[in-house]
Amino acid sequence: MRLWAVFILVFLPTAALPEESIRLGIFGTVDRATPLVVAGQEIDVPAGVSVISVLGPGQEITVGDTLAIAAVLLERRLTALRILEVYPVVGPVSAVQGNTATILGSPIHIPPDTEIKVGQTFAISGLWSGEKAITSNLKRIEGRFAQLTGMVSPDMLKIGGSTLISAEPPVGGYGNDVWILSGQPEMEGLRVRFMSKGIFGKPADLIWWQGYASQPIASQTFMIHGTGITGAARDSQMPTPGALIARCVQDGRIVKTPPKGLDLAFEALGCARHILAD
Repeated sequence: MRLWAVFILVFLPTAALPEESIRLGIFGTVDRATPLVVAGQEIDVPAGVSVISVLGPGQEITVGDTLAIAAVLLERRLTALRILEVYPVVGPVSAVQGNTATILGSPIHIPPDTEIKVGQTFAISGLWSGEKAITSNLKRIEGRFAQLTGMVSPDMLKIGGSTLISAEPPVGGYGNDVWILSGQPEMEGLRVRFMSKGIFGKPADLIWWQGYASQPIASQTFMIHGTGITGAARDSQMPTPGALIARCVQDGRIVKTPPKGLDLAFEALGCARHILAD
């Protein structure tokens, strides 16, 4: 019951920012907890900013956690406004074979020296790579709470390898947004009860996004798995399929030049490091 209450609290609106503030997003796994480094970005965390987690209050950030951080630039330093723990998959284990477990129908990479048993429930930190979640951290929890986070495949109604059951599409459809869906666990997927769009609380003006690169989806065009983010060779270095990458993104596209008014943010995030020279 406590998990459901926390789930509702996660999606309450955060305090309003001045209109002139530039809101940035950083998504990826934790490289270092103190000082906080996520996907290669060092972020200052003010004393009043705590971690929002479906697992409850008081969660400590550890290496390998997956975070979505809303931030601003203060004196040219990234400073957190909101920190959300993101779990691609939460649910009971239905099968284990070698270094792969199955949760909600999705294959889950098991880190070395990690013991997982059928029937146990885990919150999986990590990133999608196709239909598989590559685990960077995992936490065992009690109960049969279930959750999925990612882009909903429009043709198959899936996140990763998990089928969405009794999921009534929102008005306007799922689009290319990242969704957090929760509900009842099933062998092949999730029986959806609650859904929320986005992971930064409010839209971000520019995002540093870490994820695994897809196979080319068209000539010299790729996606970041688990999202609707696309990039092209003319905008960024064409990554090796399956490579772990991080790129600057605006409105679902990897950006080549600083968007209007975002020169300092573009520089602070190091967006130019993956852009090909003209």
